[in-house]
Amino acid sequence: MEALRSPMFRRYYAASAASVQALWAQRVALGWLAWEVSASPAYVGAVAALSMAPTLISGPVFGVLVDRADILRAARWTTLTMAVVLFVAVLWQALWGFGLISLAVVALLIGVISSAHHPVRMSLAPRLVPYDLVASVVALSSVNFNTARLIAPVWAGVLLAMADPGWTLLAAAVLYLPMIVVLPSLTARPLPARSEQPSILRALGDGVAYVWRAPLVLQAIMLTAAFATVLRGFLEILPVLAEGVHGRGPTGLGVLTAAAGAGALLAAAAKTAGWGVVSDRITPGLKVGLVAGVGALSAIGLVPRWDVAVGVVMILGFASTYCGVTLQSVVQSNVPDDFRGRVMSLWVVVGFGAVALGALGLGVISDLIGLSATLIWAGLVGALLMAVLSLRSG
Repeated sequence: MEALRSPMFRRYYAASAASVQALWAQRVALGWLAWEVSASPAYVGAVAALSMAPTLISGPVFGVLVDRADILRAARWTTLTMAVVLFVAVLWQALWGFGLISLAVVALLIGVISSAHHPVRMSLAPRLVPYDLVASVVALSSVNFNTARLIAPVWAGVLLAMADPGWTLLAAAVLYLPMIVVLPSLTARPLPARSEQPSILRALGDGVAYVWRAPLVLQAIMLTAAFATVLRGFLEILPVLAEGVHGRGPTGLGVLTAAAGAGALLAAAAKTAGWGVVSDRITPGLKVGLVAGVGALSAIGLVPRWDVAVGVVMILGFASTYCGVTLQSVVQSNVPDDFRGRVMSLWVVVGFGAVALGALGLGVISDLIGLSATLIWAGLVGALLMAVLSLRSG
């Protein structure tokens, strides 16, 4: 909680509370629209993938630019652009309604903007406080993110059930506005002075080289990749579980997403309270959490009951956040400011790109053999993979 003693960080934190509500509301709305227009698990996974896959291509480039740009101006532009895209989507939905192509285009636009916004926000928040408070910033940001993950899906699901999905997208667009208002009042810690700037390609290579020379950062990124592919990939195709398996509609989707958010919020609160805080190693407890979290997926396929699904999704939310925040804290605490944008963009590429590939893969496989069988095998194979990677990391 130490970072909240900074008035500047408190202003940022309050505005980001609204923007992450927007993030989760738009994700729920896009997921539901994808199911509504297609009734296809593969298409739901494809829309989720399109909203994240651009990080694989443009994310590292934006990471380089973040390390040499005015971070506050970059944050204003990415936030404003996201709001504009959502306002346009609302207008499109009102005039014509979404089809397979138009919804995919919106998801892709959101993905491109997100590929810039994620390294921006991950670099900005730590530069609003003294360097020794970076771990506190990561934990508090996780509380903010996962509080929204708990609350936003509930009101978004209710709004989806009561009205046209455009209203949910409109609410998300409006919730980005407080951040746009607050950003001009902030001052970020300046970067070290450089006599010259290397080319984008060379700067990107320097970032990759830094990760390769930092064994702890490399371990954390590798574990994040495997973990995100299976567990977080599944959390992106919850509409398939809510409606395709249990027939619960948008309200059921809100319940499942909120259950994941409740587990995530508990994990974030535990991290903020100092439980499992670590920045200098990959602990045995973290390794157990990685293996157990992925393995829990099998339970949803083995016991196809709604109450079991809700309970296990809550467990998955806890595991996802506990392990994800710990791994991110390891990375953030071992990166200097002038490499932060590049390294965190690589972390985003690995984390979000793996989620995109996982969501698409799980969706396609579910079309072929059904979601239950897919989750059984994903849990078993994923847990084995996590065990092997955890042993290799020492």
